[in-house]
Amino acid sequence: MTDRRPHPSRRSVLVAGGVGVTAIGLSGVHLATATSEGAVGATPSTDVLPLVKETTEGPYYLDYDKHRVDITEGRRGTPLEVRIRILNAKDGKPVPEASVDIWQCDALGIYSGYEETSEAMNEGELVFEGPIPKLPPDSRTTFLRGFQMTDHDGWVRFRTVFPGWYTGRTVHIHVKVHTRGVLLDRAYAEGVTVHTGQVYFPEDLTDAVSKVRPYTLNDLPRTTNDTDPFYSGDTAADGLLTVVWDRGDATRACLFDRLTS
Repeated sequence: MTDRRPHPSRRSVLVAGGVGVTAIGLSGVHLATATSEGAVGATPSTDVLPLVKETTEGPYYLDYDKHRVDITEGRRGTPLEVRIRILNAKDGKPVPEASVDIWQCDALGIYSGYEETSEAMNEGELVFEGPIPKLPPDSRTTFLRGFQMTDHDGWVRFRTVFPGWYTGRTVHIHVKVHTRGVLLDRAYAEGVTVHTGQVYFPEDLTDAVSKVRPYTLNDLPRTTNDTDPFYSGDTAADGLLTVVWDRGDATRACLFDRLTS
């Protein structure tokens, strides 16, 4: 029988790969941009930075205290490094000691903590009319979830795999940012959520990755960016990532973003 007990969490008062993830914005804080001529570590612009749109957290968010860089837990897929920088939207300065939380599905469209639920929804066995409610977890698995604290320059880094897809959604990674809290015994406590969003991948990259294992084992229909209900446009402010990747071998697509404002 599946253990349905949730993981304990010390987080309180919360409202709730190689790729560089930049140009994600949030309310009052901006995730990682520099000038188009800039590079990692460049002095941020003093102009007010554009904010990336808020997006629903979806039904699969879990407030787990998984403070780690590598979130794969052995999940197979094209290696992906996610680098996120948090900048203050008003003055462009880095925001240190913010908690950045990411979660995603695996190559077959399954979320940890919700393996039975996400599989049932993907197969059409579980259907909701109207908005999907917040669902209780059905397992104790934690793959492809984790958080990191931003360093002095506002950066965090995660090692993961390229996400798969599931019924009704384009390929994406979820992001939450928390501030005004503290890292205590490897858990983030007494913070507030300042951004909830999603980031997306260019269609040509997703199409290439979908042709290699283990993604070829995912027989669910793939929703494209332009037919996704939450994808809003092909700009950084919409959450679309600008990446450089190995077009000759999608099994080892190390993705590096070009920082753009």
